[in-house]
Amino acid sequence: MSHALNFIKAKQYPPSTQVEVQNDGAESAVFQQLFQKWTASNRTSGLGKTHTVGSVAKVEQVKFDATSMHVKPQVAAQQKMVDDGSGEVQVWRIENLELVPVDSKWLGHFYGGDCYLLLYTYLIGEKQHYLLYVWQGSQASQDEITASAYQAVILDQKYNGEPVQIRVPMGKEPPHLMSIFKGRMVVYQGGTSRTNNLEPGPSTRLFQVQGTGANNTKAFEVPARANFLNSNDVFVLKTQSCCYLWCGKGCSGDEREMAKMVADTISRTEKQVVVEGQEPANFWMALGGKAPYANTKRLQEENLVITPRLFECSNKTGRFLATEIPDFNQDDLEEDDVFLLDVWDQVFFWIGKHANEEEKKAAATTAQEYLKTHPSGRDPETPIIVVKQGHEPPTFTGWFLAWDPFKWSNTKSYEDLKAELGNSRDWSQITAEVTSPKVDVFNANSNLSSGPLPIFPLEQLVNKPVEELPEGVDPSRKEEHLSIEDFTQAFGMTPAAFSALPRWKQQNLKKEKGLF
Repeated sequence: MSHALNFIKAKQYPPSTQVEVQNDGAESAVFQQLFQKWTASNRTSGLGKTHTVGSVAKVEQVKFDATSMHVKPQVAAQQKMVDDGSGEVQVWRIENLELVPVDSKWLGHFYGGDCYLLLYTYLIGEKQHYLLYVWQGSQASQDEITASAYQAVILDQKYNGEPVQIRVPMGKEPPHLMSIFKGRMVVYQGGTSRTNNLEPGPSTRLFQVQGTGANNTKAFEVPARANFLNSNDVFVLKTQSCCYLWCGKGCSGDEREMAKMVADTISRTEKQVVVEGQEPANFWMALGGKAPYANTKRLQEENLVITPRLFECSNKTGRFLATEIPDFNQDDLEEDDVFLLDVWDQVFFWIGKHANEEEKKAAATTAQEYLKTHPSGRDPETPIIVVKQGHEPPTFTGWFLAWDPFKWSNTKSYEDLKAELGNSRDWSQITAEVTSPKVDVFNANSNLSSGPLPIFPLEQLVNKPVEELPEGVDPSRKEEHLSIEDFTQAFGMTPAAFSALPRWKQQNLKKEKGLF
């Protein structure tokens, strides 16, 4: 396991990369299905050529084929579903660097301050097979994380090296692990389930529930603040006196049913169902007051099935590549790379703080080609939204489970900032800055430096909502669709004079003239 972790570090892969150990002669069916032709150990065949890349790669200007991003192979290894989760399970918690069995009443509860080992036994024919999940909380100590890896080796040896080891960083739980708990898996931000834990849990807790069935549902604790709500999901708000089941306008019936099930695991009190837009005053009071959250019209559309896709764009290997990341979360966003998040009616172009210029240019070109070559016939005018690290709007963060706006803070954690702020007004001011940043928009048919746009009469653009605009109009650049005469009439100045104004003044003028 230590070699694998060193390999991940050397290759600069994300820290959340999962490691699975396979032993010679005890390979799982999931592992074997990754190979086109699996052969017995005594019938080896040539392995072909291998290639290594030095620590400093020369960037080769080779055009990247954007059509390769449309291929999404459904291999068993990605799904990690060896069965339906109905096998036998044993769960231990790391305590004082040793394994301590988890009490049955805590099965399915995972605390961010703990590490757990879960041994799953299933049958293929009459032979027993094993999966050994090593779940590591984001707030667990380094000693506990190291101990979890060490205890996994000991347990593996006890079963003659047959278990398949799966390292699971908090927030990256695979479907099969969730299926073991039949839709009742709960992940807490921090804390511990130890019997000698003297620290009382918070009186108010908020859980974001995602999933449509017993094999893909979990409740993930988020800060109990209104700005962490999301119209796409169901949330469980547990207070001292009540338990609310908040249903966003974009959630499905299946999601609501699974949320009711997992809510019974979180609280045994009667649940009060709250529909978005009809919240009682006590609901907002428990969350510290109302605040902006991810509730755009796009996220509220009923019956629209969207599978967001995240691509990492990097030239670390010397050639520019766009690699899809399955089951992504915020931890997958690397500061030295560029990422494309495709949510169908728009594409986000996320730029890490340390991304190089070559990656930015290549990713922008790839985003445009990705839309043009999409096999589903995507609209080439789909907006591409530029988002800078640390300035993500709710329309972007809403696609990530349990987004942490303070993740890239160098000095203070969320809890530190929360304790320091204290005053809810201060908190609202901070979150308003985080959730309402400025973003730049450009279209797939345009280059990063905008080109000429089709011209339309002034009356077709002034005070018109997006759905009433003529075809081909970029809603964020209405003024660029005007003739010089109409532009001068509307703004009282030439386009050249307008472009020389500060951006904030341009925006105010556009609002004043009905062209925002």
